[in-house]
Order: sequence, then C-alpha cells, then structure tokens
Amino acid sequence: MAKEPKAHKFCDTLSSEQKAKLKGKAHHLKPVVQVGTQGLSETVLKEIQLALDKHELIKVQLPGNSDAESKNSKKDEISQILPKNTHVIGRIGRSLILYFEKDPSEAKITLKRL
Repeated sequence: MAKEPKAHKFCDTLSSEQKAKLKGKAHHLKPVVQVGTQGLSETVLKEIQLALDKHELIKVQLPGNSDAESKNSKKDEISQILPKNTHVIGRIGRSLILYFEKDPSEAKITLKRL
C-alpha cells in the first residue's frame, strides 16, 4: 500500500520574528483590497480570500474616516471570519497586513519554524 502524504499542520500563532519578517516583506506592497464606508460585505470578504489565495501576503485598506477603535474592530472582525490559517500580521495606519499560510508544497512564502 502507498503511504498517504502527511497533512501539514498549520500554526495557530506566529512568532514575533516571523511577524517581523512578514511585515518587512509587506512593506513595499500596495493594498489590493479596499474596505469602503459600507464596511465588510460578502463581496469584500470574497475579494480578500481570492487575493490571499493568489498572493499569500496582502494589504487591505480600511476606510479613511474611521477612528482607531473602529479600525481595530474591523481587524478583529476580519480575523474571525477568514479561515483558521489566515493571520493578521498587524495594522499600520489604515492598512491591515494579512498572511494566508498555505501547504509548504504550494507556498510562495516559507516561514522557518523559529
């Protein structure tokens, strides 16, 4: 019998070193999804998921007229809705940095387990 390949175990949290590395990689990126004043709609969430599937590391731009508390609540809302292997790396101003951890055989970005 042929052995089945071992399933990849996705990490629940990233270390601070891994987050710093991802922030560095995201520095030059432009936001690929913009959340409008209407907030997080089904369409926006689908676009975020499509962008994560394609790029693994993206920036999402939040509305400019919202305060810091509103931006943090949107960050929390996005992190709860997206799949378990999606990590919110951080928020810089109006931009959220999101990382989608793929199976290592498909991944463009590999993180060393620190």
